[in-house]
Amino acid sequence: MSSEERLIALLRPFLRLLPADAALPMDAELGRLGLDSLQSIDLLMALEQEFGVTIPDEKITVESFTTPAHVLALVS
Repeated sequence: MSSEERLIALLRPFLRLLPADAALPMDAELGRLGLDSLQSIDLLMALEQEFGVTIPDEKITVESFTTPAHVLALVS
């Protein structure tokens, strides 16, 4: 499974407004799909565990969680 596929699978549970059968484009606005600031913290921990990385504090910004592409950049 590619990093992008792993990320999409990880993101889906956090996106309550994304229909189960809908695609998740890499440029989708995660806030519009239900990701809020509290969930971003849970997502951050899940990302670190799934990808085996530690994300430096200076990379953790609001912009880092705007799209799947931005989130993927955190773990790449």
